[in-house]
Amino acid sequence: MSEKIVKVTLIEETEKRGEDKSTNFAYLEQLTSRLMEVEKLLEEFKVKLSDAEAELREFKNKSPLEKRFSELTGNTFKDLTPELEQKVKTLQTEVENLTSERAKLRNEILTGLSNVIMPVETDGLVETTEEEIFFKFRDGARYPNITAFLKKEMKFGNPPVYVTINPEGIKVVGLTERAAAVKELVNAIENLRAKAADQIPKPQQAPVQLPPPESLQSETEMEEEENIANIFKKAKKRLAIST
Repeated sequence: MSEKIVKVTLIEETEKRGEDKSTNFAYLEQLTSRLMEVEKLLEEFKVKLSDAEAELREFKNKSPLEKRFSELTGNTFKDLTPELEQKVKTLQTEVENLTSERAKLRNEILTGLSNVIMPVETDGLVETTEEEIFFKFRDGARYPNITAFLKKEMKFGNPPVYVTINPEGIKVVGLTERAAAVKELVNAIENLRAKAADQIPKPQQAPVQLPPPESLQSETEMEEEENIANIFKKAKKRLAIST
């Protein structure tokens, strides 16, 4: 199998082009690294919170018996309820803070991806074989965290597709011509941007208050009015006969 190595340049460095750092791949790598840390901490605190809540429930269930036993044996009963409740409250706050930070980081990553600049070399093809074209990331950079996020959360670069992504770069599989590979990569990046933008939570709007519908006369009311009219008619007939 023959190989060609062609060197290319796709983009200038972010600072040279004055680009927003939020769309820079290296910055997104940092964000996803922090996101992974937060998610790990969140899972740990959720376990701690669950254990603390179980401990509080268990103490509340047995405390009346323990208290009475202490009274009967002349021992001091220590009520741990306030201490355990404070522990649960503290852990709940930690979980809420981490959940909020996770959402904020994820939204920032999605916002960056919606206008992402892929730092791959494109002045030619980096590596070409009979079945694939591999666009390496510039300067030999690796992005394991953001690429993992793209594969898991965005389903970007997962087979079976033409474009695949790994920490070293992006591969266009099934093509050997540069023009076709570039077209496929451009389409994939545009789709990624659109997908990320679509997943950014939209601000909630207050529901429109509609005026209450006008009250309509029910069938029962109409029947009652008709019965009353019939009664008057019958009464008039009786009066006419009696006279």
